[in-house]
Amino acid sequence: MSNCLARLVPPLFWLMISLITLFLLMEQSKSTPLFPYVDKVMHALIFAILTALGYLAYAKQGKWLYLGIITYGAITEILQGAYTQTRLASIGDWLADVVGVLLCVILINTLNRLPQPHVR
Repeated sequence: MSNCLARLVPPLFWLMISLITLFLLMEQSKSTPLFPYVDKVMHALIFAILTALGYLAYAKQGKWLYLGIITYGAITEILQGAYTQTRLASIGDWLADVVGVLLCVILINTLNRLPQPHVR
């Protein structure tokens, strides 16, 4: 990763944390889901992307980064239950967050084990 891009990733990670927090704590209107469990898929996808950005920004933190993101997911669920009227704290949503983190960690570990191309 280029040095310029590497400097942009940590602020992007924190911007994403801020946006996720904002969206998860906004009141929501009733809507018909596109398919069953779309909410869980979105949680997993969002937290997989957050984990990938976190890894790019703070790869040396490893397990602490992943534990922090999983804890952040739990905290957002608690805050939804405490501070919103149209959202509930959901263990299912938090488990979907955890699945997203774990899937990303598996992908990261798999990619890190691939042979590196030789540069001439």
